[in-house]
Amino acid sequence: MVLLMLCPFAAGAQVADSVDAIDYDLTLDLSSGNRLCGHAVVTLRMLRECATVGLMLEATTDSVKVDGATVADAALWAVPTAGVAAGDTVRVEVWYRTTGYVEPGGWGGLYLGSSLGYNLGVGFASNPHVIGRALFPCRDNFTDKATYTLRVTTKAGWTAECGGTRLSAEVDSAGCEHSVWRIGQPTPTYLVSVSQAAWQRVQDTVASLYGDYPLTLGYRTGTEADVRSAFAELDSVVPMYERCFGPYRWGRIGYIATPKGSMEHVNNIALQSSFATSLSERAQTTIAHELGHAWFGNLLTCTTDADMWINEGGASFCSEVAMESVLGREASDDYYQRNLEAVLRTTHSTDGAYRALHGLPLHLTYGSTTYDKGWMVWHSLRGYLGEEAFYGAMNRLMASCAFGNIDAEGLRDSLSLYTGVDLEDFFRFHVFSPGFVDYHVEMDTPEDGCLSTSPSLHLHQQSVGTDAHVEFNRVPVTFYARPGYDSTVCKRTILFEGTDAYEMTDLPFVPAFCVLDADCELSDAATVACQQTEGEGTLHTLESEHAIVGTHHATTVCVEHHWGKPMGEMPEGVVRTAQRYWMVRGDWQREAADQGMFRYVRTHSNNTYNGLDRGFIESREAVDSLALLYRRGGTEAWTVVSRQRTGNYDSGFLTAGGGAGTLAPGEYTLAVVDPQAVGIAEAATPFSELFPNPLAPGQALTVEVDTEEPFSLTILDAGGRPVWEKTGCHSGEKMNPALAKGTYFVRIENNFISLQSKLIQL
Repeated sequence: MVLLMLCPFAAGAQVADSVDAIDYDLTLDLSSGNRLCGHAVVTLRMLRECATVGLMLEATTDSVKVDGATVADAALWAVPTAGVAAGDTVRVEVWYRTTGYVEPGGWGGLYLGSSLGYNLGVGFASNPHVIGRALFPCRDNFTDKATYTLRVTTKAGWTAECGGTRLSAEVDSAGCEHSVWRIGQPTPTYLVSVSQAAWQRVQDTVASLYGDYPLTLGYRTGTEADVRSAFAELDSVVPMYERCFGPYRWGRIGYIATPKGSMEHVNNIALQSSFATSLSERAQTTIAHELGHAWFGNLLTCTTDADMWINEGGASFCSEVAMESVLGREASDDYYQRNLEAVLRTTHSTDGAYRALHGLPLHLTYGSTTYDKGWMVWHSLRGYLGEEAFYGAMNRLMASCAFGNIDAEGLRDSLSLYTGVDLEDFFRFHVFSPGFVDYHVEMDTPEDGCLSTSPSLHLHQQSVGTDAHVEFNRVPVTFYARPGYDSTVCKRTILFEGTDAYEMTDLPFVPAFCVLDADCELSDAATVACQQTEGEGTLHTLESEHAIVGTHHATTVCVEHHWGKPMGEMPEGVVRTAQRYWMVRGDWQREAADQGMFRYVRTHSNNTYNGLDRGFIESREAVDSLALLYRRGGTEAWTVVSRQRTGNYDSGFLTAGGGAGTLAPGEYTLAVVDPQAVGIAEAATPFSELFPNPLAPGQALTVEVDTEEPFSLTILDAGGRPVWEKTGCHSGEKMNPALAKGTYFVRIENNFISLQSKLIQL
């Protein structure tokens, strides 16, 4: 087994201009089930004269021929090509064998087992990450694309599912299938796929803007009805992808269910087995993600793994586009914001720091920054450029660079050219720098109190996780009218330079308030939720963005959760503040009947909101010293308005309103305070009690809660997965959850209480 690359350089080097692999003809005998005997014919075009060239292979090499002549030492790292002129081709034949290969990361490779054989073309811990070499001798990199013929012999009684188009298939007297497949499009080595099993197949077509594509779904467990149901939305998703990114170029769409994970092989996507029959959000978005690679990665491939965000972030963005095609924009915006919240809360911890997309360390190539922050940046590009310009540019890009490669600089320059918008500063901050930008906008109240249809705006940006800032800013601001206007909402795109700006804008009405990025167009360091309340008197509750806000007023209520540091002067007694704050917007004045609750989380292992307050509250004493701070606007100092806490020492809420101060439009944040200095009474914490605890088999569980209002009760297992739930519960009620032996967490919630307790089931 020899792994060296191209002569005359050392192992691991790649010389892009020495040789080009143009075609692979692969004969793959898998009939023994647990062994591959292969014969590869590799056609190379010499780009310059070179004494030797190298191929990579994770297998035992038996013999090598060059243009029919046997090579004595069969050394793939130094295949002799002396005398072959630049522009001429050379034919390298390799006979080899392997019982399989698993890369150091334990994921990608060639798996040959008693019930299934298949390959996964990427190695998480390999360098380079591409591992076509687990299946055949090749020029293993992202840029050397070729065509392929696959001649596959299967184990008796099994059939093959492979990349490309099946040209023929026949079964011999021993029951072995002999099939021939052709990938006629230029394809990198890691996207070539072979599999064999006792496959059950769904064969159908998928509608598109350009006709119907054949669809093949290979599975081994489950029913055909369940498999068809899991893939039913492809008729909506594929036309949406084609509208956004151009035609599907691969002829056939295929998936196979595999136990190890999901991988975007051309025509033969490996899909986690459980997803092949599932309608869960995770399964459906994974199906969409892997299909999105038909454009992001397969058609247009990153030049090196330094820009893997182009492939993986782009495919993750496709899952959002797919959700929009199936469920509409409101659902896809919610899906995007849930993931943005998770990125802002966890990605810098998961990947060890705030990191730039470009040039990640090798071990983080397939980390959260690549997949999740990369998705956020693609989403922001759409919002920054506008949908028409962005999707028009993506169609042009996919057409002009089809079956090619691109890096971050090339992507920046291409999109700038196609749209006429200079994206240099956008890429400098969002791609080549770590961190996020947090925008803050306020309408200034005129000194004379006279309201205007041309309000003055103060815009400010601060950076999160970086010292850099965005120099050229394009931000959407939505304005909401005061009562009495036929037109109630309008949006303006505000351009400003630097970190602070004052702008005026003409509107068709006198605005009551404004919200930056109310339509989720930018992946800045904030999430936002808005809700229209339609009547007076009834409490309307908006539960989102780690806050629960209720108002009796007829208005639009918007809650922005910012992950930037709260700005402004803090009152005496504040020890430290959270590294986040909220802006509550709406057209109402201070009213004691209006209520708001703002979440805190102490434990890093909180299964739902892990890391929310990392570094802010680490001890029980800090929780006892929590306070809620408020200011009306940016010119005011912060004041402590409440220490009313609901929940427990792990998680809960600080409350304003409902007898604990007032709730009004403005900014809110959390702080650890010196209780004596701030002069507000100690927090009263509602209690909950579970008995008996531990709970014996067959016993009823009684829940006592310090509230007269109905509540929901959810029991979670030790991994944070809900196992039993009930709504409309009342304090003192007996329940029979019928739990297996173990440790559980009982979550109790209503509009203004959030408690969690441990329960042991004997």
